[in-house]
Formats: sequence, structure tokens, C-alpha cells
Amino acid sequence: MRIPSQFNDSSLYRPRRGEKNAKKRTSVPGAADNRRRLIRLGVVLLLVIVMMREARRPGLYQTFFDAQEETWVEIEPATKPTLAMAQPGEASTDAFANPPANRSARDASPPSAAATSLAATWDSAPLWVSAMELSLQQAWIQSLIQLQSVSRQSGDDRKPVEWVGLSVEQLDASAERLVSQSPLSESDASDSSAPDNNSQGSDSQGSEPNAEVLAGLKSLRACAAAGECDPESWNQISSWALPLLDALETAAFQRVNDGTFWTSTDSDAFYLGLARSDRLAVDQGVTTGTLPLLQQPEVYRGQTVRLVGRLQLAEKKTAQTNRVAVESYWKLWIIPADGGIRPTILMTRQLPEAIADALTADGSWDRASNPANPDGQIAAVGRFIKRLPYRSSIGADLAPVVIGRLVGAKGVAATTDGQPARNADGGPNADADHVAWITGILFAVLAGIALAGWLMYRSALDAKRTRILRQQAGDDVQLDLDALADHDSDTQGTPS
Repeated sequence: MRIPSQFNDSSLYRPRRGEKNAKKRTSVPGAADNRRRLIRLGVVLLLVIVMMREARRPGLYQTFFDAQEETWVEIEPATKPTLAMAQPGEASTDAFANPPANRSARDASPPSAAATSLAATWDSAPLWVSAMELSLQQAWIQSLIQLQSVSRQSGDDRKPVEWVGLSVEQLDASAERLVSQSPLSESDASDSSAPDNNSQGSDSQGSEPNAEVLAGLKSLRACAAAGECDPESWNQISSWALPLLDALETAAFQRVNDGTFWTSTDSDAFYLGLARSDRLAVDQGVTTGTLPLLQQPEVYRGQTVRLVGRLQLAEKKTAQTNRVAVESYWKLWIIPADGGIRPTILMTRQLPEAIADALTADGSWDRASNPANPDGQIAAVGRFIKRLPYRSSIGADLAPVVIGRLVGAKGVAATTDGQPARNADGGPNADADHVAWITGILFAVLAGIALAGWLMYRSALDAKRTRILRQQAGDDVQLDLDALADHDSDTQGTPS
């Protein structure tokens, strides 16, 4: 059995030498074979055009190379000064937008060496938080966040603010747990009871860290007993209050229910993450897509990740009653730039004006008003909290939720002469790219037509040569009718 070729239907076996196989050596492909070749070449040409169109997208190369032509504009946290701990008779507003870099000169002074050392080496905070019941942890979150927000206010005439959150009994219980966790020596206890709160940092440089914490608890107890607190209290306790907030936030993330809608147990991690999102650095976290967060939620929960993708939809939400005075937030649906189509949800406290002005009435990205960034390419950093159910086009599905802030958006850089630089995806010089793209398509079409014409001409020549060969083969066959008649007569006269 001879196996024909799938390309031109000719035999895959080499013909044997001899007179009997002369026709096999001189066989010529027919017109059907040429049509198949033309169809295949047309399909290949279409694939080349599609690949040329997709190859101009720089997002395909971002995973492997640094896109040199792309320019990203860094987005700083919002600088709107607000209050989180309300003055008596005043309503609290959005309180956590003012970043540390925009504080007043008095509030932005660097911490002392002792405070920095304590914040970096005090590892008793997680053990202390684990020994607290849930209500005590929530009270600490409310008091510390509000004290931190009050310290960010500017002005020299700041008045004492109303104390909320921790009660005297809760502060006493916290001190007891801290002492039982790591008992202090008599010298440390005497140092922690010093009446001068301003000298606590210098007095506790050589003592155990818990001694300084107990001294801070003593000052906070006085605030709770009096019902008001000095706005400078945060500067006195920030050395140990920051690691304590980190431990409280970690414990809150551990209480999150994954794969469900928002529940009451998610509230602390959700709103605390929003309140502290301005602390996330631009270059913090590892860049990831949707699938790793969906497939390994336990590994990424509470970890800082970086998102780079296309803004698909933005929705402004009103916050529920919470302990950190968050009134509203934005829910952003982002399609990561890793080639997938599954979205990631970013919960952010505030939306920069440059991004908010580029949204349509329904929250989608306005391509026409952003020639420098028609696809809405943005970058964000945040902490992964859970997988949230939502309804997609295929039914019920899950989307990972990250709580953080926007840190960058794709823009146009200016050259030395003040003119905008060339942008690969659009912008002032996008017309030149468009003309070059059309010219390339026309060249490919003309080249395809010329190739098809040449192949058709070759096909006509082969068909003509085939007809000539058939005619020559027919002329070689000559019938002798007289000899055939004699043969028939001899056959009839011969007895059977």
C-alpha cells in the first residue's frame, strides 16, 4: 500500500529505476494540488498579518523585558488634611489621606534613635495581641488610628480631643497581659513610673522595651480617665504603637473568611487596610496576576502585592459604620497585564483626580479623552485580603480582592524641546504609527497578490506541459487494423 503525501498527494516512496517507472519520474502535479497550495499560502499570509498586528502591543513583552518607550507617571497619596478623632461637637471626615511626607514641620520630625530601635526590635507585639480578646483588639485599633490621624493635623493651636476607644479597664487589662507575658525587673518598673512623659524615650534606652510600653500605657490611661487627650500623645507612643498596629492588622487578616461575601469578621481587616493604605511604598510588593491569588489565597493573604493592568470599571461605595472613620471608598476592576482576562478587584480609599476625571458616567475608562493612555493602564500596590464571589458572563465566579492605593498611571513624557515624546500606544505622534501600520498592510497585500499571480502562472504552464505530454503519449500508440482483421479470421477458422 502506497501512502500519499498530505501536501500534494504524491507518493512518499522514491520511484524505482527502470523503463516501467518512467511515468512516475515525469509526473506533474495537477490543478487541484495548486489550489490547495494557494489556500495554504493564503492562510499563512493571514496568520502573518495577525502576528504583525499583535506584535506592536508592548504589553506582550512587559513580562520578559522592560518597556523603554513606556512612561509611567507616579501617583502620590492624596494630601487632603482631615480628621479622624472628632472635636467635641464636630463630625469626623476622611482622615487618612494625608501622607507622612506632607505633615507639618513639627509632626514630620524624625523619630529618636530609641524609638527607631524599639520599632525595629520589639517582637513582643504579636504575642501581646494574641493574648487579647477580640473586643480589646478592636478598641486598640480605634484608639491608635484616631490618635495617629490627630497627629497629622497642622496648626499650632490644636486643642485636646475627645478620647474614644479604650477604656480604663481595658488599658489595665492590657498592662496586666504585657507584664505577665514578659515580667520586668524592679529597675525597669521604677523607670516606667517616671512622671515626666517627655523623658520616657531617653530613660528607656537601656531598659527592656516593655518598660517603655508600660509608661505609654500609663499616659493613655490618664487620657481615658480624663475623657480627652493631647494631640501630641501619638508622638510619645509611636515607637511601639506602629508595630502594635502591624500586629493588630495581621491578626485581623487572619480572621478573614475566604471565598464568601463580606462578613462582620472581615470588617477589621477591610477598614484597617484602607486606613493604612497610604503607608504602602511605590516599589513595595511583588508583581502578580489574578491566577496566583486565586490558586494560593492562604499564601498571599496579608502579603503586599503589586498590580499592573487595565482599569475596566470604577465604582464608588459608601462605607458602613466602622472604627477608623472611613466614609467612602472606590472599588476598581482591573484586568492584569499578564495576558489573562480574569479581573482583580482593588479597594482604595481615594481616587486621584487624574484618574477620576478620565472616567465616564458609568465608571468605565474614557479612551477618547486620554490619547496618551487609551487603555487605562494603571499600577497599584496593596495587600491581598480574600477571594470575593461575583456574577460573570459564565455564572458564579471568584475574583481576588486587594486593599491598597494607586501608585502610577501610563502617561506621556516630555522631551528636551518641550514636545511630548512618542508613545507606542497613541498620543500626539500616533498618526505616524497609524500611517506606518497601513503602509505595512498594503505592502503585505500587494506582495500576496503578486505571489498568487506568479503561482497561477506557474500552474498554467504546468497544465499546458501536462496536455502536451498526454498528446505525445497518444500519438505513439498506432493500431494496425489489417493485422487485427486477419487475427479475427484465423480465430474463427480454427476448430475448438
